[in-house]
Amino acid sequence: MDEALEREKKEEFDASEVEYVSYGGEHHLPLIMNLVDQELSEPYSIFTYRYFVYLWPQLSFLAFHKGKCVGTVVCKMGDHRNSTFRGYIAMLVVIKPYRGRGIATELVTRSIQVMMESGCEEESRNSFPFYSDVLFDLKPKGK
Repeated sequence: MDEALEREKKEEFDASEVEYVSYGGEHHLPLIMNLVDQELSEPYSIFTYRYFVYLWPQLSFLAFHKGKCVGTVVCKMGDHRNSTFRGYIAMLVVIKPYRGRGIATELVTRSIQVMMESGCEEESRNSFPFYSDVLFDLKPKGK
């Protein structure tokens, strides 16, 4: 089978077989870089990856299926225009055979949970507007 078609073919698996882990150090960096380089059109330097994972390691997660890294999310958080503490999703990747199965949603949800626990007041909706059902304004209503 053609290599491109093989990558496109949906992988059969049970959602409970996917393991989600927090960024655990330098050994995870090549996995993140490989996924992003393979699936996203914008090339990043090693310095860009390190900027995110060294400053906000708690906001990066990886998804594994049977030992294979199939998805990742890389985020940051900080002051936004000196008025709010905002989270931002920088990179979100799930390899094609695993898409449409809730992996990206779970990765984003885990990152947002940590953002909330860390005091973020909102998540930048500009980063991934198609996740509007997961992304939400973290400011209490009425403020």
